[in-house]
Amino acid sequence: MFCASAADFIGANEQPLLDASRGSTMSERKRGLKRHSAEEQKQYEREARLQYGPGTVNESIERWNSYNAEEQDAIIAEGNRIYVDLADAMEAGKDAGDRQVVDILDRWQDHLRRFYEPSLDLLRGLGQMYNADPRFIANFKDIHSDLPAYLERVIDRYVDDLETAELEQMLAEDEELEKRRQNLSR
Repeated sequence: MFCASAADFIGANEQPLLDASRGSTMSERKRGLKRHSAEEQKQYEREARLQYGPGTVNESIERWNSYNAEEQDAIIAEGNRIYVDLADAMEAGKDAGDRQVVDILDRWQDHLRRFYEPSLDLLRGLGQMYNADPRFIANFKDIHSDLPAYLERVIDRYVDDLETAELEQMLAEDEELEKRRQNLSR
């Protein structure tokens, strides 16, 4: 199942439709994600194809369709757990650099890989979209009213940290190559 918004394409439950009650406690609000109707799914696919072209979208759909119903349910349940865990971390006062938040965001990135390989730009774009697209805002507010802004903030920091680590790795590799060149020229 492929889902998308006009701003970005995403995996099966990345445009979550929440079956959530409006209870006063987090546990009452955490009912979970559900599958899109066939009509909604076709609309998301159309938007994504217009935005990204058919190749990328078809790859994501093929990946999703390669899972059996039990696997799809497990993938949706894991996506739900990730967002609920992030809401819990937010309520506990955990911010972007906290190890618990980073671990949850690592799970989020791995979860996205069930559908496509998310680039750092795509991850950052998702974070921004979670707090900008009215469909995402409404769905995430069903989990917690402050979740959209929190997601944008922690995902932005997460991507900054991944970019920094990537740059540090490249610099270290460059330094190692330079040392080798110097040793060879002696």
